[in-house]
Amino acid sequence: MHTHHSLYTFLALAALLLPGCTSYDEVPETVRVTVQLVYPDGSAIGPYKGARVELTNANASTFVDSTDASGTATFEVPGGIYSAVSSEVYIDTVSAVHYRYIFNGRMDQQIISPDSASNKINIKLTMTRKRYWG
Repeated sequence: MHTHHSLYTFLALAALLLPGCTSYDEVPETVRVTVQLVYPDGSAIGPYKGARVELTNANASTFVDSTDASGTATFEVPGGIYSAVSSEVYIDTVSAVHYRYIFNGRMDQQIISPDSASNKINIKLTMTRKRYWG
């Protein structure tokens, strides 16, 4: 009977220690995502280099990039459900009358997957224009 008790004790310890041998060094597969900022019709300002874009997944991990001259930001992120956000202030000091343009846009519940044919998100921006006295 002592032998059975020792065997059960050994098996119980092995069951507790075995999960500790598992490796969690797996690197998740990343997916290329493009985010295109879509400026309002009739806006004096169009796409420009340097607008900030954020992707935030369901785990609250945030990835940040800025747009190229065509208004596109490119990310490499793990698959998941994301929110894409852009909020920018652009100051026009070239025109005779200076304005400050504030652009905001958001797209929620965007599914990013390696199986998707296209992982492209379009963010339609809203614009507020104010006179700039600076």
